[in-house]
Amino acid sequence: MVSRIQRVLHRIDPGYFVVLLIALIAVWPFISRPSLPEGTDAELHIFRLYELSQLVRGGELYPRWAPDFYHGYGYPIFNYYAPLTYYLGLPLELLPGVDAVLAIKTLFVAGIVLAGIGLYGFTRDNWGRPAGFVAAAMMMYAPYVQYIDPHMRGALPESFSFAVFALALWALDGLRRRPSLGSWSASILLVAAVILSHNLMALLFFGLLFAWVVWQIGLNWLARSGDSRPRSTLQDVLAGTGGRLVIALGLGLGLAAFFWLPVALERNAVNLSTLIGAGDNYDFRTHFLSLREMLSFSQRPDWGATQSPFVFNLGVAQWIGGLLGIVLLLLDRVRQRGQLTFFALTLLGLLFLMLPISSLVWEFLPFMAYFQFPWRLLGGVAVMLAVLAGAGFSALGSLAKTSRFQSWFPAAGVALPMLLALPLSQPAPWEPFGEVNMLRMTLIENSGRWLGTTSTADYVPATVEMLPGRKGSVVENFALGLPPDRVNHEAMPDGAIVETENVRPLLTRYYVTAPKQFRLRLFQFDCPGWQVTVDGQPAETELASPEGFIVVIVPQGEHVVEVRFGSTPARTLAWIISLASLLAAVAYGWWISRISHDVDAANVRGQEAWRQESVLPATATAGVITLVFLLLQPLGLFHYESSGMTLDRPATAVAANFGDQIALLGFDPLTENAQPGDRITLSLFWKATQSLDIDYQSFVHVFDETGALVTQSDKLNPGEFPTHAGR
Repeated sequence: MVSRIQRVLHRIDPGYFVVLLIALIAVWPFISRPSLPEGTDAELHIFRLYELSQLVRGGELYPRWAPDFYHGYGYPIFNYYAPLTYYLGLPLELLPGVDAVLAIKTLFVAGIVLAGIGLYGFTRDNWGRPAGFVAAAMMMYAPYVQYIDPHMRGALPESFSFAVFALALWALDGLRRRPSLGSWSASILLVAAVILSHNLMALLFFGLLFAWVVWQIGLNWLARSGDSRPRSTLQDVLAGTGGRLVIALGLGLGLAAFFWLPVALERNAVNLSTLIGAGDNYDFRTHFLSLREMLSFSQRPDWGATQSPFVFNLGVAQWIGGLLGIVLLLLDRVRQRGQLTFFALTLLGLLFLMLPISSLVWEFLPFMAYFQFPWRLLGGVAVMLAVLAGAGFSALGSLAKTSRFQSWFPAAGVALPMLLALPLSQPAPWEPFGEVNMLRMTLIENSGRWLGTTSTADYVPATVEMLPGRKGSVVENFALGLPPDRVNHEAMPDGAIVETENVRPLLTRYYVTAPKQFRLRLFQFDCPGWQVTVDGQPAETELASPEGFIVVIVPQGEHVVEVRFGSTPARTLAWIISLASLLAAVAYGWWISRISHDVDAANVRGQEAWRQESVLPATATAGVITLVFLLLQPLGLFHYESSGMTLDRPATAVAANFGDQIALLGFDPLTENAQPGDRITLSLFWKATQSLDIDYQSFVHVFDETGALVTQSDKLNPGEFPTHAGR
């Protein structure tokens, strides 16, 4: 028994623990501070997880409808938005003493750490353990991965998608090198997880995985181009490198069909037009980056600002490491040049798509507009740079004349991103998030900050021509911890009686006594999937326009009306495809584990030479930097705190005080030499002069010489940030 445990422990790579040590500074803000901040997308994901938890507790295991959002009218957010992070957070949220806030925070931490582990494993297996440490550090301390996505944006699903992609790449590479039941299962599940992690990043990352698989097939073909062996049989093709990788991608895609297929087939059932902007914040044309921005240093956080300024950059350490990898690749100084060339070419393609010169590509491919922000590609760029840097620093170490110093060159590659990222380890502090419940959610919706956990009416049923306002009689039950009352009592005829039984969150039974036929009007959006019966038979229904509410024709007498959310042909087909893909994956996994047993035994030898490489240099480097950081961070060296009524950046100063509550400090100069028809950008700088308990709106109106309004820009929140959270 002892020897068996020792064998298991011997097989565990201590490098994983080194990656955890390297990650400590990156996740320190999350683990050292309680709660999470308001005002970022993290808030939305907290309430979505809470809603999902209530639905699952009520017996709805995979709900596609969120009944309590949009003032209790409900909408199909769970049918259209990637579910992975919510279902990963669900087991945590269901634990005693764990709320949705802590569960979401745990996923933020896990996303950063798993991204590092995934890149460590992939790079280690191809270029050695020291290269893996460099890749992990470069990935976890990339500004977009460490700071912008998790802290400034709070974009949990997108942030977590980086980890899933890194792990999927590692799993597929393991399936390529040494097929086994374990590598096959991991590949299938992680490819599916890529699809389920984030709607937009799934398109990017699945596309990159597909391109990587095609690249591996090409490399394998080139390696065997001079081979005179007999033509391969069908079994050889299916079990060969290309066959098993393609099948893994296909079955992983099929396994996730229960999500993506209804999105594709039912896309016209909801409003998706608001995801594409035209000259506003959601227009991709306004979010290209310059090369100067990409190569710039990160800014120190400003604790005195409502929203600390930041730069969408690659990270200086990251682009230096990536450039090193490309240079050594061109000089033929790296191992596995064919493998590394893929990452170099992909990097160049992604960088191109973030520059304004790529606008023609974005215009030509209509689906690109849904990405909204070209800088989203920084997540994919971080992966490419991390792999290139890992291979580059490892190759640099191999050039050392003394072998004892070879591992210390990669250790420098670990130190560089950690040191340059120290300022980003100190985001502005946040207040406790507070309780999470339906009452608070509906109050936030009533404040206008967002509706249904979206800010642009995304995924609202297409039958809703006009968004209805809040109805007090619907949401007043939230204060009692009860489901909303969706019966329009005011529209009922005299003598009609309706008693409501909430059987399940998505099944409501109404016991109706009708003195005559009447229309039972419900404050509930209609959408494909809603099924209405009267006494067990399909009911005659209408659509209340322009709100898009369900109206049920109830005959005279006593009746039982049931309103339930069920399946549709598209959703049923999707579940069948997912189940068939799962069965096919199990069958293929069993088959490949049998025929590849001998191949595994032959390939084991020499494939884990990295076990002989020391973890000491990376451990010592990460340990020293972490210790110094923990000692110095209380001194406030890694951030600054602006104060007073003066701007700390070039701008035109303005002294405008609005009732000693909020002040306009200045504005960025308008575009010089602007010509008629040109687009101009105006940035206003506000400061709260005291704590605010209300949310002010801001607007800019432009008048011509006659006093006529020419154009205007109205903002619900100055800087897209509610003033009640200002400092």
